[in-house]
Amino acid sequence: MRLDLVVHRFPRFYQWKLGVIRTAKQTVYRFLLLGQKVDRQRKAIEQRNSELIAEYLTAKSVLEIGCGGGSFLATLSKDRQCRCVGVDLSPEMIQFAEKNNPGPTYQLMDGSHLDFSDQRFDVVLFNYVLHHVKDLDGTIAEAKRVGKTIIFYECCTWTRQPFKAISKLYWKVTDGGYEYLTLNEWKLRFQLPVVEEIEGSGLVRYGMCVLKSNS
Repeated sequence: MRLDLVVHRFPRFYQWKLGVIRTAKQTVYRFLLLGQKVDRQRKAIEQRNSELIAEYLTAKSVLEIGCGGGSFLATLSKDRQCRCVGVDLSPEMIQFAEKNNPGPTYQLMDGSHLDFSDQRFDVVLFNYVLHHVKDLDGTIAEAKRVGKTIIFYECCTWTRQPFKAISKLYWKVTDGGYEYLTLNEWKLRFQLPVVEEIEGSGLVRYGMCVLKSNS
């Protein structure tokens, strides 16, 4: 069984794993004397991301596909007055979200077969989940069907070899997902106009896009 499928059955272990990886990366950055540079990059990204969230998500109806424990969705519900629905394949994650992050509505549902009407939501959101999706094309098609705008976040590989292969191997080992792509490759999978985007550089492998659905 794939690592991510096992880990996602245990929400608290999943959170612990993310914390361990974050701490390990920060230690490596300090060892390489890159800690301050990475911190500056992250702060700039966080600032721009906050601006885009305010612009494109405030007071909107939002569907998060692969909502996990629901923390991001609950924050949008509380701080941005969003009307939120989260779907996930993991019953354990849905139960955790309902207990620990109330506010949104959570449903057990396959993202490639959504039980919602066309253009039901102002925004469909993917928060670091695309690389876990088995039927990626089907899930993207459903997101385009039910949403007017699509926003995704992803850890993106380097564009050049051998660093691209190394970054893919790193995420396969630590995360166990299906696909790890560059930001441009993720955008091509959606085949939609890009309204806004944020791309990290160097060791900050960050990607965020706002896409306009053509449904």
